[in-house]
Amino acid sequence: MKSMKTYSKWLLASVVLLSAPVFTACSDDDNDEPVVKVPENFEMNLASLNISWDESEGVVEVAANADWKAESTDSWIMIDPSRGNAGDFRMYLNFEHNPYRLPRTGTVNVICGEKSGVVTVTQAGCSDDSQVAPSVASIEVESLDYATTEIPFSTFAAAIEGNLGLSIADFGKGVDDEGNLEFFMVGKDGKWLSAGTGGTRCSAWLDSELNVTNWNGDGYPANACFVEVYGGDEPTLVVGRAPGLPDDTEYTLNFGFTFADDHSKFSLFKVDVVFPKMDLKGEIVGTIDLDVNMGPVGYAPIYVPFNADEVCSLLGANNPTLCKVVAYDEEGEFVPFTGGNGYWFSKTGEICNWGDGAGWFIEYHGGGDEATDEENESWAIGTFPGVTDISGTSHIGLWYNAKVVMFNVNVTVSGAVEE
Repeated sequence: MKSMKTYSKWLLASVVLLSAPVFTACSDDDNDEPVVKVPENFEMNLASLNISWDESEGVVEVAANADWKAESTDSWIMIDPSRGNAGDFRMYLNFEHNPYRLPRTGTVNVICGEKSGVVTVTQAGCSDDSQVAPSVASIEVESLDYATTEIPFSTFAAAIEGNLGLSIADFGKGVDDEGNLEFFMVGKDGKWLSAGTGGTRCSAWLDSELNVTNWNGDGYPANACFVEVYGGDEPTLVVGRAPGLPDDTEYTLNFGFTFADDHSKFSLFKVDVVFPKMDLKGEIVGTIDLDVNMGPVGYAPIYVPFNADEVCSLLGANNPTLCKVVAYDEEGEFVPFTGGNGYWFSKTGEICNWGDGAGWFIEYHGGGDEATDEENESWAIGTFPGVTDISGTSHIGLWYNAKVVMFNVNVTVSGAVEE
């Protein structure tokens, strides 16, 4: 156990010698100031203490002639005892090791009688990379193609500040398109892998072996999952599922951020992801017919409203945004998405994939933070580019708590295709 000693007068000034023990004196009587003999090799300074990242304990020798107490709002500084009566005693300070790469500063506030003072403690940043643990999280991503789960980066605020020196707001700016932070995946050998292959600047598509790759329309195994980072005032991590990924697959995603001009500062993350199988079968409690006559609008959809109150009443849901989009094959088995939160349908209405032979898509765009009331209570329907003069009936539903409302959507696409 190391010993530290500070000589102070009314706790407003101290004498400091490197590695010297600490003596603190205080009084509640201005006429009863303690007499301190200061050796020549001491110099007067504000009360401060510098410790290494792995410093764990220290002793403060206190001589008080009034009741006193000491406290710290920093969770990594612990004081025992934290209060006492007049007299000579030892106060023990215990420090948690600094788990981050940058120095941190804390304070110990001491009150004795009517007098008070602050001792500033500066702990060096961790110099041993093996002791800097990554920020960790565990999530599940449901068994729907392109389904996603979000984690707000505010969850990792302490690590982001401790390793990068950034507030969450500044981190959000750093990962924006014009930001100064670089995103990288960490390979199985620990090497940093350049990314940016997903839908944002800080993102990556990964194959079944978690190698960084580009998007591939064939799905698994060329694509297994994706990681995307969104900036702004509330930066968010998004992890999504590629089409065809086997149910109950488990991955550990390792990635990080560093400054474009200073790779000595970085923060690592480890996210365990499970892609469980979901049973989206259910009792059909209602069927609703919708007739849609539309032009060849392409990918810019029209919004076809449904009676949200009726749907919620049938399903027992408070809001349609709580429901999941479903479709079933002839055997009644759930069909994974072929579109974005929905399905592509052929020129006669059967479920298909995007590409030649596709006629229109039906998707649900509600439920997002920026979704409008129209999007929350409508189906979004668009057409494959260049396709017109087609018609058919598509079957799509909303699932909630093992109940399903099916929609028979009668689609007719006609009119001239814009060049």
